Amino acid sequence: MLHALRKVRLATLARSSLLVVTFLACGDDPVASEAPAAPGEVGGLPDSGPPAVKAVSVELTPVEASSSPRRINFAVPMPPGQVANADLVQVKANGAALATARRSLASWPDGSVRSVQVQFELAVPAPVTVEVTINEAASGGDVSFVSVEETLASADGTSGPAVWATFPATWLSESRVAGPALPSAAVAGTPAAAWDRVCDYDKFDTEAYLRVASETGSPLFDRPTALYRGYQRSGRLEVLRSAYRETALLRASITGTGSATRIGVGAADDLKYHYTQGLAIHYLLTGDERFREAAEDVATRAHDLWDDPGYRGGSDFWTERHAGFGLLAYEWAVAVSDDKAAEIAGWAKSAVDAYLDVQAKWPSGYTNAEERCFAHQAEAHGEDYGYFGCSPWMSAILADGLDAHADRVAREGDSARAAQVWKSLVQLGRFVAAQGLDPASGRPYYWAGVGTDSNEPDEYDEHWGESAYLVALAWHWSGKTDAALKAAAEKLVKGFDDHGEAGQLRSFNWQCRSGVMAPFYLQ
Repeated sequence: MLHALRKVRLATLARSSLLVVTFLACGDDPVASEAPAAPGEVGGLPDSGPPAVKAVSVELTPVEASSSPRRINFAVPMPPGQVANADLVQVKANGAALATARRSLASWPDGSVRSVQVQFELAVPAPVTVEVTINEAASGGDVSFVSVEETLASADGTSGPAVWATFPATWLSESRVAGPALPSAAVAGTPAAAWDRVCDYDKFDTEAYLRVASETGSPLFDRPTALYRGYQRSGRLEVLRSAYRETALLRASITGTGSATRIGVGAADDLKYHYTQGLAIHYLLTGDERFREAAEDVATRAHDLWDDPGYRGGSDFWTERHAGFGLLAYEWAVAVSDDKAAEIAGWAKSAVDAYLDVQAKWPSGYTNAEERCFAHQAEAHGEDYGYFGCSPWMSAILADGLDAHADRVAREGDSARAAQVWKSLVQLGRFVAAQGLDPASGRPYYWAGVGTDSNEPDEYDEHWGESAYLVALAWHWSGKTDAALKAAAEKLVKGFDDHGEAGQLRSFNWQCRSGVMAPFYLQ
């Protein structure tokens, strides 16, 4: 087994969420850590003394100016291990604590709070900054919650809130509210800044989407998550507007519950259009329970659509895109579920078991144990290439889901399971670096052959970033010591910087969803 994976101590990390924050939020490798749990830690928070008080500035921007007090609603995403309960969160305006309503929205596996919804009354005639403190007992008094709908410009949220609340990118990134991230400012002036150029959130905003929303492919690849990840990295209100509105548009299109759930964007019977991540992120940033329930329902529908995610060979339908979005639907529903987490987590486990089997088993006779993608016949993918292979760029979606699964089970204490999944990601990234790139141009293949010399070159420069992410994951989870992997990842990032382009809206969707995490894993 890989050197770093032999040193797994994630059971320790699951017991000590302060260690998780120290290592994960700073980009270090928890797999290689031998640090012991701090004595006396219970539920991830130390009992030897009070946690440090922290503060974050939140900018409030009214849609319409008003000098009268109004109800403000938002939620504060928390890094793991930071705060034990919602009563240790308060809001201050001009240094004075405000009367607030407060509640926890979800928990990290260590028991610490994942997000805290707050409401308070404040006049916001123009943009104003309030301060949120954590680990300081709320002292301004209490108010009762009102429904989130009462704080919105329109009840369904598709026009956004009456008052916008924006957080700094540093806080959003450390909170991991949309997944692992580095703020855009952290990579300014480097090739990794290419994501902020190619992912032009102003060009591909909600207005651009609405112009082509009637086209089936327009919402493909999960625009809500791509946009929320842009907000996470930038902290920009303009990006938040698009993320908020389009997630609300997605939820507003959903009808039914449970197995009767149907989406109204894309294709209602096509798994690859079923997304819960944006819905879950929205819930964690707003406390709007309708989005949590929608995430659970969409996960249920995803399971109904593909309850047997294995691959039997030949033309048996299987793609990395479907596998990835199915797993992501489960993992992000689990993150916020109030009553279905155990059931959905079981679906995730079965899916991951099936995917690892695909990677280990196919094609028959392929013996390279170090470099393995999720190989399947091109016919199973709807292509006529006639040989076994895999899609490097679609594999980024599956890798996103596998990494989320490993992160969750690691925090729950299942270090062996996490190591198994991270080893799979290392094998995938090694395959891409060694066999998934055109040797002449360095451009990732559109379809990379497995057990054959055949490959399908890509005619466009729209997939550098996804392969950079896969190789960065492999470097990270193999212990950050493989110089060849690091060089391959950096070369792909440079290729993305030199050549990357988003030629149309759908291209923006796929490039700005998973690939933007590459800089985090290259720290």
